[in-house]
Amino acid sequence: MAIDRRSLLAGLVVTAGIGPRAARAAEVELFAAARKGRDGRFAAAIFDDAGQDVRVVDLPERGHDVTVSPVSRTCVVFARRPGNFALAFSPELSRPPVAFTTPTDRHFYGHGVFSRDGRLLYATENDFEAGRGVIGVYDATGGFNRIGEMPTYGVGPHDIALMGRQSILVVANGGLREHPDFGEGRRVLNPGEIATSLAYIDARTGGLLERHDLGLPGTLSLRHLDLARDGTVILGAQVEGSSAAHPLVFRHRRQQPLQRIGLPDDAAAALCGYVSSVAVDRGGEIAAVSSSRGAIVLMIEVTSGRVAGRVMLKDVSGIAPAGADGCFVVTSGTGVVAGTGARGDTLSERALLPVAWDNHAVRL
Repeated sequence: MAIDRRSLLAGLVVTAGIGPRAARAAEVELFAAARKGRDGRFAAAIFDDAGQDVRVVDLPERGHDVTVSPVSRTCVVFARRPGNFALAFSPELSRPPVAFTTPTDRHFYGHGVFSRDGRLLYATENDFEAGRGVIGVYDATGGFNRIGEMPTYGVGPHDIALMGRQSILVVANGGLREHPDFGEGRRVLNPGEIATSLAYIDARTGGLLERHDLGLPGTLSLRHLDLARDGTVILGAQVEGSSAAHPLVFRHRRQQPLQRIGLPDDAAAALCGYVSSVAVDRGGEIAAVSSSRGAIVLMIEVTSGRVAGRVMLKDVSGIAPAGADGCFVVTSGTGVVAGTGARGDTLSERALLPVAWDNHAVRL
């Protein structure tokens, strides 16, 4: 169902009564994620590393991922596909949220990224009538009005990142053709013909710089990614409509072929054909990949591909780098907020809330 901007603004509610914690926002490490309460209401929250809320904003439907402006710390939460709403908000209660939507013939894929100067927002979207992926471009200085789009050179674009200090967008094209009129927008209309790829796109011109097809057509879909400090892209995949074993974690350097990371058999099996989220630590040397189906987070060395550690947590999905190298904050659908040790083999629960955290978490 398409949500228009006026309806979204009219239905927006900001949870109050968190003022003292908001005043601490500049003093503590903050994270953001979408979630669902026990009352069935959807929201997005900014919280500290102890799992305590700093700010909560209500959402009209389920949210997916959050991206953060590198300049203003403004957060944007996107609707889970095939939703078409997004909401910009910040830790400061004095700054009201800003709601915006895609055009009616587009929908979000749940992910986006700001430009380095914070002036533009890039969001992965579905041109569902044409069956092609696009990147919607929004003016972050002008109420998030949509000012243009560019192709992703693939179908079903999912996660997106901006390379270093360059104007290069990196997009995981999942290869899934979907339409909001079929299966609530999540029915795969090209089963057995999924062609997933990684694309590098010039953010200034929209031109294609590189595209790398996975070369395993039919059942595997690249979905989530993150960037290491040296420019290595770490990608997680999901198996669609098949029980066959497939590699699920990949890495890529520009001008080189896509490379699968060869996980030990037990670690590969533990992912259960599904990578929920990918995050690289602050030092840029350890990548964490989660699987909500497997209830596991694997810590992988970016350069060697060696599994450095693993932790188990029921329905774990969200991962965000914490303050120390090699450490992460993780969230789960059972309401847990936890932290991992620097070696990636310990997990400390910090909060248990009456919510179901969605797939992703991000560090402000």
